[in-house]
Amino acid sequence: MKPRARSLVIGLDGAGLDLVRRLGRERLPYLHGLMERGVCAPLDTVVPHATLPNWTTFLTALDPGGHGVFDFTTRQGYAVRFTAGSVREAPTLAARLDRLGKRCACLFFPATYPPERLERGVFISGWDAPVAFSADPSFVWPTALHGEILARFGPQRFDDVDEFAADDEDWHAALPDALIARIERRTELARWLLERERWDLFALYFGESDTASHHLWSLFDERSPRHPAGTAPFLREGLPRVYQALDRAVGELVEAAGGDAVEVTIVSDHGSGGSSDRVLYLNRALEQAGLLARKPPLLGMELPLGDLSTRLKDAALTRLPPALRERIFRAAGTRLPSWLESRVRFGQLDMMRTQAFSDELNYFPAVHLNLEGREPSGRVAPAQVDAVTRHVQDALGELRNPDSGQAAVRAVHRREDVFRGPYLERAPDLIVELALLEHRGERYSYNLMPSASAPRELPADACFGRLAPDEYLGRKGRSLAGSHRRHGLYVAAGPRVEQRGEIAAHIADASATVLARMGVAPPPEASGRVLPLGRGLGAEAISAPALPPAPPPRSAQDAGDEARVAARLRNLGYIE
Repeated sequence: MKPRARSLVIGLDGAGLDLVRRLGRERLPYLHGLMERGVCAPLDTVVPHATLPNWTTFLTALDPGGHGVFDFTTRQGYAVRFTAGSVREAPTLAARLDRLGKRCACLFFPATYPPERLERGVFISGWDAPVAFSADPSFVWPTALHGEILARFGPQRFDDVDEFAADDEDWHAALPDALIARIERRTELARWLLERERWDLFALYFGESDTASHHLWSLFDERSPRHPAGTAPFLREGLPRVYQALDRAVGELVEAAGGDAVEVTIVSDHGSGGSSDRVLYLNRALEQAGLLARKPPLLGMELPLGDLSTRLKDAALTRLPPALRERIFRAAGTRLPSWLESRVRFGQLDMMRTQAFSDELNYFPAVHLNLEGREPSGRVAPAQVDAVTRHVQDALGELRNPDSGQAAVRAVHRREDVFRGPYLERAPDLIVELALLEHRGERYSYNLMPSASAPRELPADACFGRLAPDEYLGRKGRSLAGSHRRHGLYVAAGPRVEQRGEIAAHIADASATVLARMGVAPPPEASGRVLPLGRGLGAEAISAPALPPAPPPRSAQDAGDEARVAARLRNLGYIE
């Protein structure tokens, strides 16, 4: 039988080569089997090592400076807008392959709303689509396919677990089964689509590996400083069970697509690891260096307005049921969610006396300069940029862990040293690279949290805090037990891939190589290189037609869509 797909791509969000090896061949036979007959890599990823910029890089083959997606929001002065992937400035590879006459399916990848209207294929947007709990026809192309999916498989749900309720072991005990059921449903749908016709490219995304790592890492990892004492064995097995379900899905899909005859790519957007119990408040560090000033409490109020906004948002996310949260943000239009998020991030800062400030995003440590002529109350003249940048670098470089005395910040990079492309101005001015903490022979990340959320008993000049034991399990919107890592997972096997073991690879290389294995040259603006996997593969060997240019995708940002995108991101916990 001919293969159902020429090229099969499976995205495993947050999966890392180190964890796949740690779990071993006995638990993950299909992944290890592909690694043994092909190649694997601890895949290097773009900054930030987070979902939207990395999946967008993989899907477009461009650096964030080239596709324009750096975060879930876009900052304008002291305000943010919820934009998700709607600001993407380049088409996906699926859309460009479609123009070459290739039949493609791109299923469930984040940051892909609205779906691209492929002439010959299928496109289903991921969880940033503006829907509440199940996908409506607006996120499926062709739209008629939505009715078929609904009739055969029922609603495609994204919010079947409330991650803001993750505050006890009962929730964590139930999570693996919920994620495994979701994996099995998606695998069944993918197999149905594979059997309907033959595909040149069939790409499918699974996010359950990321959710499991965020919530179950400290239960699995007995060395974690956040590992609860007396954790039951079945709780420690939660994370491995989810990965075993993903491994079974990989095996089923490879077999359904054509077995050894299909070009297989397994790719992730970043890796995962454990979080420490140490908290770092970046804006407090800037304040201690004289670079930032906070507003005093309002007359007659004990807390500054920004602190009150943080507590208001936290209460809404944890006390309101998910459906009610979504309805409120839908009804509010664009103004309320964007205003509230802006107040939470920047409302406590006195910009008239501030030179540098941070969003304090745990997945994207960064600093913005309060630049004259760009920000409404800019205090840094263009001639002062170099001096203020050095001041920030020196101040953060002096931060020392109170326990070990080790530096908490490895480096502070200028954005032009990290990114390239026409949309560089969307990136923060300075990118902060945090160190990892050593604990019992393993390394764990700091918890970068908003200064406005610091406990009231913490001294005003303290830049570091520590989680209480009842915070170890974490939840969305606060510190999670598992965090992102720079290196993810890349596995390639198939007719054009020789057995070469471990190699070095970047996520943009994975994109270019998917094309090369299909006999298509990467576009000239691609950020990656074709990996020399053997059997005619290599940049010099690709003589087929290059991808044609294509216009940017249609924007999803009308007033109603922006509010619904905001609600989705909040409900998923990516906006803190």
